[in-house]
Amino acid sequence: MKTSIIYNSHSGITKAFAEEIGKFLEGQGVEQKVASIFKYDREFLQSADMVLLGCWTGGLMFFAQHPEKVWKKFAREMPEIKGKTVALFTTYKILTGSMFRKMEACLEGKIDHSPQIIKSKNRALTEKHKAQLMDLIKQIK
Repeated sequence: MKTSIIYNSHSGITKAFAEEIGKFLEGQGVEQKVASIFKYDREFLQSADMVLLGCWTGGLMFFAQHPEKVWKKFAREMPEIKGKTVALFTTYKILTGSMFRKMEACLEGKIDHSPQIIKSKNRALTEKHKAQLMDLIKQIK
């Protein structure tokens, strides 16, 4: 099983969360690559069984959350990933609000089902996150 974990990070928190996800998946025997939206391996992405796409939460404190413009551009230009298990992840300070809905909208035509969502307030990979990742792995096996 192969997983491509691609993120955009503003202060390093989302990058650290992506790396924690990668370490956990590696411990489960999943081949994985963690990369920024600027350095991801397009071939690995297309050959992956699972794709996790992450971005930090921008916007106002309680509303108007959105992915950064550079993430939106990446999502619109990335290759199609239909037929893959897909999850979106974000890091945030107070609320995620409409973040996931807006991320998914950027992927229109790229995916063939609603993605799972994973969110972290402090980049720590909790037991809940691990359970979500295990459920994603089970979907593939």
